[in-house]
Amino acid sequence: MQPTLRFRPLRPAVAADAASTLDLLITISPPPLPEEAIRRARPPLNLALVIDRSGSMGGRKLSYARKAARFLAGELTARDRLAIVAFDDEVTLVMPSTPVRDPQPFLAAIDTIHSGGSTALFDGWRAGATQVAEHLDPLALNRVLLLSDGQANQGLTDQQEIAASVAGLTARGISTSAFGLGNGFDEDLMGAMATAGDGSLAFIESPAQLADLYASELQGLASTAGKRVSIGLRAKQGAELVDVLNDLDATEFGNFRLPNLRTGQELNVGVRIQLPAWKPNQEILSVRLAWDAPGGEERQKLIQTLTLPVMAAADLAGLDSDPVVNEQLAMLRANRERRRAIEQLDRGDIEAADSSLQAASALMSAMPSSPFTSRELRLLQEKRDLLRQDRNLSRKRLSRESLRSKSIVWEQDEDK
Repeated sequence: MQPTLRFRPLRPAVAADAASTLDLLITISPPPLPEEAIRRARPPLNLALVIDRSGSMGGRKLSYARKAARFLAGELTARDRLAIVAFDDEVTLVMPSTPVRDPQPFLAAIDTIHSGGSTALFDGWRAGATQVAEHLDPLALNRVLLLSDGQANQGLTDQQEIAASVAGLTARGISTSAFGLGNGFDEDLMGAMATAGDGSLAFIESPAQLADLYASELQGLASTAGKRVSIGLRAKQGAELVDVLNDLDATEFGNFRLPNLRTGQELNVGVRIQLPAWKPNQEILSVRLAWDAPGGEERQKLIQTLTLPVMAAADLAGLDSDPVVNEQLAMLRANRERRRAIEQLDRGDIEAADSSLQAASALMSAMPSSPFTSRELRLLQEKRDLLRQDRNLSRKRLSRESLRSKSIVWEQDEDK
């Protein structure tokens, strides 16, 4: 089964007698599968768990990291492979990549992990990636799971170089998920690695959340319907694509990278198109979605074009806007203000950062009240309150929220 593309314009027509602006939400829905079918059909997993054991991970953090690693080993089967790597200023292969026929050897190996010195994050990731690469299986989901609470301060530390190395392995079919723990990790580096790695991203404030995170990651791997996803957007007939509201990275072919397709998880891309006076039945936009299906050999693609009714500009202005589209586009614009606030925080300008968050709140406040807008307004107010109390924590939470428009970002169920 293929995913579906749905065009959702803010207003359901364009102007025939004047130039007009078309705000559009493109919704990508992975093919639906019942949970039982997901469990039955999931491909094997080829995983490397890479655990930071630097000095700052001592005590409660490392205890929970070991506990969560034991949970992960217990959830895998003989179809799956798992390697375990630990790093501080040195890298230790705790358990080489091995089929999980019996979890006991893995549990015993995990118990040998103890805290040490500095943080050779890249070297640890590379050792895990090497274990996955040595058993690379095109029919499996091949992934490195990186957990760290600190900054890369040994070996390669440059964010762009690290992300480029991660992206190189992604092109070979090895993805990376990045999990930052506590308040000391480098959120920019972890976000860059998860995005380049076509994996998921988690900012974990309490080590007690780790078991839930690993359960979510396994569920996400089991429900993955498409990897290395890209979207191409081509305006037609004199229309001009003037803005893509998501903060998406470009591919070498001028398209945009999207997160993995996961059953039950829609992806939304917001765009703005400028049109001259429009004729009936003219194509406005062509969209090309491309992805790798797990276990498939050929790249899959889906192409759809958009046409809309035309009417007089005066009549168009009187049409109601789609409230769901309005909410989603406002959230994407609010995320831009979050990113602007982060840049201002990095310059030490707290007042400007607060103004940007006020602007984001104004965008959401202009929407009709709903559970979605109420939650976004609450999140924004929390960050404003934190700006002067705990700038570091405010920045981390802003980063996590702003990355929702380009990455799979784990958020624990608020009811737990």
